[in-house]
Amino acid sequence: MDTRIHGRLTKKLNRLTRTALSTNGVVDPATVRIKKSRGSFQMPDCSSCRDRCCVHKKRGEGILLSLRDIAALTDNGLGEFIVGRYTFKKKHGTVLPEIDNMPRLRKKNGNCIFYEETSGLCTQYGLRPIICRRFPYEIEFKPTKSREVTIARFIPGLPCPKIATDEQEASVRQMVADAIEDENISSQDDQLLPTHHEELRTLGFAPYLPDPEDCPSKA
Repeated sequence: MDTRIHGRLTKKLNRLTRTALSTNGVVDPATVRIKKSRGSFQMPDCSSCRDRCCVHKKRGEGILLSLRDIAALTDNGLGEFIVGRYTFKKKHGTVLPEIDNMPRLRKKNGNCIFYEETSGLCTQYGLRPIICRRFPYEIEFKPTKSREVTIARFIPGLPCPKIATDEQEASVRQMVADAIEDENISSQDDQLLPTHHEELRTLGFAPYLPDPEDCPSKA
């Protein structure tokens, strides 16, 4: 269930996205095919999971946040749980238009701040970031002789236990829809952050952006 309130910061970000970016490269949900396993949809079996993605065992791990996530958390009164800033890669003293690091959700005892250790559940499930909503599906662009095919697939190689089912097709399709949304949001962030950081700063994203001298220069 999605309980996010789309408040002032989200609306400002939406307006900037509409006016500053083109729709080129946006993944159309109608063109995405879901990859099945032996004819059935794949669903994560969270009840059998022993390696929860909310539990961060390694230093530096954490839930990455997009601009849209930051806006949603802020609009819902959870801005205090956002830590870190976006940074850009540098080469020979030049700031490149490539994101090097991202803000994350605060952690507690090494785990996501929303993770409840006793139950193993998310305490803010309806407000969880998009990267959590789309897991464990990813979008793959597969070129063919005639065109590029867009496929949503269960991320291969995950320790995530899964079951083959057709009974939970609606849940799988929602994960795929979130994976598509995350793909599009990531593409938007890759464009907005290097070229529109000044506008983002005035909208209210200043606490999560590098200092102006550490941002790419406009050509």
